[in-house]
Amino acid sequence: MSIFKTPRLAVCAFLVIVAGIILHWPYHNFQPFLAQGDHGRDLYAAQAILRGEVPYTDFWWVYGPLMPTYYALWFKLCGVKISSVLLGKIALNVAAGTFFGLGLAQFFPIGAAFVAALWFMSFQQDFFFTYNHAGGIAALMAVLWMHCAYMKTARPSYAWGALAAVFLLGLIKINFAVTAWAMTMAVLIAKDFFDCRGPDSSKKIFFASLLFFVPLGWVCIYASLTHGLSPIEIRQCLPYLGSDEPYNRLGPLETLPLLAQIILGNIKSSWVNAAFCGLILLSGAHVLYLVWRNKGGAARKTLLLLLCYGTLFYVLNLHEFIKSGVYYRLFWAQPLSMFLTFVVVFYSASVLQTRIQSLLWGALLIIIAVSGVQKTQQINTFKNPQQYFGSARGGVYITNDRVWMQTVVLTTRQLNTVLKKDELFLALPYDVLYYYLTDKKTPTRQLIFFDHIKIPTEQEEKIIAELERHKIAAVLLSSRQSAHETGLGTLGVTYCPLLGEYINAHFAPVAKIGDWVNEPGWAWNHGTLILKRK
Repeated sequence: MSIFKTPRLAVCAFLVIVAGIILHWPYHNFQPFLAQGDHGRDLYAAQAILRGEVPYTDFWWVYGPLMPTYYALWFKLCGVKISSVLLGKIALNVAAGTFFGLGLAQFFPIGAAFVAALWFMSFQQDFFFTYNHAGGIAALMAVLWMHCAYMKTARPSYAWGALAAVFLLGLIKINFAVTAWAMTMAVLIAKDFFDCRGPDSSKKIFFASLLFFVPLGWVCIYASLTHGLSPIEIRQCLPYLGSDEPYNRLGPLETLPLLAQIILGNIKSSWVNAAFCGLILLSGAHVLYLVWRNKGGAARKTLLLLLCYGTLFYVLNLHEFIKSGVYYRLFWAQPLSMFLTFVVVFYSASVLQTRIQSLLWGALLIIIAVSGVQKTQQINTFKNPQQYFGSARGGVYITNDRVWMQTVVLTTRQLNTVLKKDELFLALPYDVLYYYLTDKKTPTRQLIFFDHIKIPTEQEEKIIAELERHKIAAVLLSSRQSAHETGLGTLGVTYCPLLGEYINAHFAPVAKIGDWVNEPGWAWNHGTLILKRK
């Protein structure tokens, strides 16, 4: 890429990487919550890949196949520990911020792009429940960078770079890869239209690759990895049909007002958000004035192009939220809202005196620095022996309460005591963390058992046959076997009745640990029951 041929872009990327490492370093051994289900699934998947297993076929996996392989590489390099995964996640977050800054640097000064990249890394909301999506955001920002570079230069290398990033995104989160695929098509067509360029042979090859080879590549990879699975098992791994959702579906008439409420709530949540909103409004008003007065010349055409691009991309990336109303699904669109914000702010500032611009960038840097110090101080309050998850496969500080931590430690110890070296156990309904902590393979490819998974009788029989084939010695049941949370249900009653009967008939309790009084939660109020074969 021409970044290496352009000193100013190379310097910008280097400075962003250094600053990004500093900003993210407090997280190298800290994560807010550790969940026995979602995080356990991600950790187990990387561990299984390291053993040579295949996602979907050998174990249930609900995203694209790329990220477990990525984190398996970090396990290989740094050891099988949660802290190794966090290092890999930091690398992705820094890469995402760098790509974001490089995209804006195509049209705006390096100093402004540097500030925007740091703002992105400081305030882009984290997908707290999975390590997978950090890779998706990094790939998405690589797409944005390539789009911006192509809109600026029309160089074919950037079009092919966007195509590569879109393909990788399809192996991380396929539905957002489809939106990025559509935007790549739109960017190339729009650029050629505005530049009055007709199709040439190289473009024909590119569009053939975009329209045919990229989708074909996705189909071939997913088909090969899910070969041999039943349709219901494939749907459990790729839950993109409406009836596969564990949440109540909301229509646009409900989610759009909810979006407005969320945005308003975020503005009111802190003085930083309120001040930044004020800056956006002032910049927007100033931009409207400049456009009305026809100031900016050719820059006005660029502004309109970037605003149309960012708005369309933002709307497309809202599709998961619009379909469900689930708050954290907004995080996929947030980078595009930041992009639009900085386009407006930078265009507004471009006609101001250099001194005023410097004051603005300095003020934003001060906010970033203050936010970074505050976050570090908050994190450091949890970096004490009581919050240290010091398992041989842990090595991180977490915010889970002491009862949760004691339950996980005692349960892991009890499992290691009950089980012989080659004996396996079944963890359910969704407690994959214990497979990871005990370094045991799952006796069945199915890792999750809830109402919304919709496990039919035929699949239950297949699971029981797998358990018998491996002669499992124990079963671990967590308190989430019966929960009021939407989509979970009660084991043996609302889901998996055959499996419930099988466990009752062949296993007897030997240890009960943790909280069995309070309503079980995602990473709290956790209790376990260990049963041994009769």
